[in-house]
Amino acid sequence: MIRLFIAPFLIIYSTIFIIFMIQFFWSQVDELTDKNVSVLIILKFVFYFGISILPLVTPIALLLTSIIIFGDFSENQELIAIKSSGISLFRIMIPILWVTFVLSIGLYLFSDFAIPKAKMKAKKLGYQISLTHPFLKLKEGIFVNILPNFFIKIDRKSINNNYLHNIFIFFYEKNSLVNTILSQKGVLIPDKENESIQLKLINGVLYSENETKKKQYSYQIIEFDTLIQNFKIPSESKMKNLDDYDFYQTLNTKNLIKKINFLKKYKNTYEKKIYLAKLQLELQKKFTFPVTCIIMFLIGAPLGAIIRKGGIGYPTMIAMIIFIIYYTLLTITQNKVEKAEICPWIGAWVPNFIFFPISIWMTYKTVMDDFYI
Repeated sequence: MIRLFIAPFLIIYSTIFIIFMIQFFWSQVDELTDKNVSVLIILKFVFYFGISILPLVTPIALLLTSIIIFGDFSENQELIAIKSSGISLFRIMIPILWVTFVLSIGLYLFSDFAIPKAKMKAKKLGYQISLTHPFLKLKEGIFVNILPNFFIKIDRKSINNNYLHNIFIFFYEKNSLVNTILSQKGVLIPDKENESIQLKLINGVLYSENETKKKQYSYQIIEFDTLIQNFKIPSESKMKNLDDYDFYQTLNTKNLIKKINFLKKYKNTYEKKIYLAKLQLELQKKFTFPVTCIIMFLIGAPLGAIIRKGGIGYPTMIAMIIFIIYYTLLTITQNKVEKAEICPWIGAWVPNFIFFPISIWMTYKTVMDDFYI
């Protein structure tokens, strides 16, 4: 039975993985290729993304494979023949269930060791790209922190010539004084030799704060046709500290627990409460997807026996509907966790709490032949 399951599982797993990779390629790589980012960096990005999506691919592959395998058995009357010989459906499922347990344990270990390292390397790679191509990090209509104490918002960017339109910038100097720049047009020019970024602005206004010797403040307004500003690029370690709230995704179970216990000792401001919730959610997610694999198999196997339909088309449609419902529930609950509206463990486990009883009920009903006419 295991032999009959492994080959289709590997084929389906590879197919789903490739579909996700193609989707990522078309959504992200177009922008990278337009900016002449090296092929090696693009391939590294694709590789790291591929590692990070394996926990999502595995449950889908198990669900679809189990529906197809048991659907074929049922369609070809093989299950009826097996049942007539006194062997129950659950006994047939047990070997594959053990394989699913092993896959679940392997998925947890992979999520705890390989994926955090892959995400860390992806962040470092993104940092390198932001140094050589800061234009790529800019998002239209929102403020982006591309350098320490430097925030920029643009209305539009021209892909072909690197020009930025309707620019709003504010940055802090060493004395924490704020400088604000409004400009109609501009361009970011990275300088690798001097490890800096040059900002050339056209037609705008500079609002600058000044501090006198008597600790009094004054304001200076300068209108300009062309303004050139140079900003020093920080070291990688300093850049990492800026995005510390995103680095919880690069931690393994041990480090997540340490960080959670550390934050619990201090008074929870709203900001720390949000970060603590993200850490706790990330910790729970280490365990939810391995459990989801078992649940998806316990749903897929009896469902295949019920529908009595093998092949690819019909089982694929059913599998996608089930997983879309699961993933939608997971996304909704995770968003609520990140807003500190519900407990992290509830947000991570609600979809499994809903689908697990359904899987047990379907397995029981199928084994007891309650679904058969």
